Amino acid sequence: MIAPITKRGKPKRLNGVNIQRCTPYGVYVEFSGGTDARGGICIANYTTQQTYYSSSFAGEPYMNTDELRAFLDKWIADTDASDLAEIQAFAGAKRRHCKYREGDFFRFRYDRRHYGYGRILLDVRQFIKGGGAFWDILMGKALCVSVYHIITENPSVSIEELQTFKSCPSEYMMDNRFYYGEYEIIGNAPLPENQETIDYPIMYGRSIDGQDRDKICYCRGKEYREIPLAGNSLLEKDFRYSGISFSFHINKTIVEDCIRANSNEPFWASQPRVSYAYDLRNPIYQKELEYVQRQMGISGT
Repeated sequence: MIAPITKRGKPKRLNGVNIQRCTPYGVYVEFSGGTDARGGICIANYTTQQTYYSSSFAGEPYMNTDELRAFLDKWIADTDASDLAEIQAFAGAKRRHCKYREGDFFRFRYDRRHYGYGRILLDVRQFIKGGGAFWDILMGKALCVSVYHIITENPSVSIEELQTFKSCPSEYMMDNRFYYGEYEIIGNAPLPENQETIDYPIMYGRSIDGQDRDKICYCRGKEYREIPLAGNSLLEKDFRYSGISFSFHINKTIVEDCIRANSNEPFWASQPRVSYAYDLRNPIYQKELEYVQRQMGISGT
């Protein structure tokens, strides 16, 4: 039998139909590997829609089941009373709906001990709602965010200090981790008035609008342009940059490499060369970027 969640509920027979009707809640642990397959571990909470730990985001190598046992033994050995209290609080937390806005600085965790920090550069939905022109090809409620070159055990880095650090190239992601409070807002400051000084991804390619396909679109943050396809040559590679997910395309290891190099070269080297990952800001596409800027009449090129 399936036990009820509340005292007033009734047990149900353990069968396929009733299992499909069950609503997940509380903490779960997921391991995606096996004896021969290598994978990662994730600890998260269905109720709060928050993740407590992700081995891939922490930069841990993929592991098989034997390596998982060693990982768990170390996890237990490293756990103290304050960790147990924190996990208990995470397990019993209620779902939150949090507000955020452009210019917000936020804090997140790479692993159990280390924090990272970032900033929201653009709220796409709010920008469009306010009448802004944008190439609206991103799924979900998209935010443009950047992550600073800092990994620290200090949970109280000031926003003044954060603005002295370099950032990884910005990217678009869905707002879930902000909306449910996993990424905590720690302050706000106005973004630069000069949009050219803000690092926005560049979206470029043929329109995907079924009723208006014959044009080439360009979008960089709050700047949107389009030209007719007729009489203009479109780059062969897909630079639409429309891939979007619930999390960053970086992890702790990539940011550590960027900090050591004092450069974003490790970030560019880590990006998979698949169609949605082409980024015109990548130095290897300098010639393509210059072509696009000339074609779109971007000043200063």
